[in-house]
Amino acid sequence: MAEIKQDEGRFFVGNKEEPDAEVSFRETDDIVIDHTLVKEDMQGDGLGTELIDRVVAYAQEQDKQIVPVCTFAHQVLSSNKKYDGVWEGPL
Repeated sequence: MAEIKQDEGRFFVGNKEEPDAEVSFRETDDIVIDHTLVKEDMQGDGLGTELIDRVVAYAQEQDKQIVPVCTFAHQVLSSNKKYDGVWEGPL
């Protein structure tokens, strides 16, 4: 499990200026996930899903729904019933 840090409008792993992975979002009445990035050499280990899970936890803390504009976020959220009721989908 990676150490996930929070900054305004994003969660990230690694260096703040050049993160190894990050998910960015906008907050309105919902949380709109607009981008997920994992450096190529770190892909395939579930890091992107960990970041989405962190956004899900944050959304639940804020009592907000997630709108996945990012295709990766949409794929993760639509692939598992554990996310039902947390996101507004489909795209």
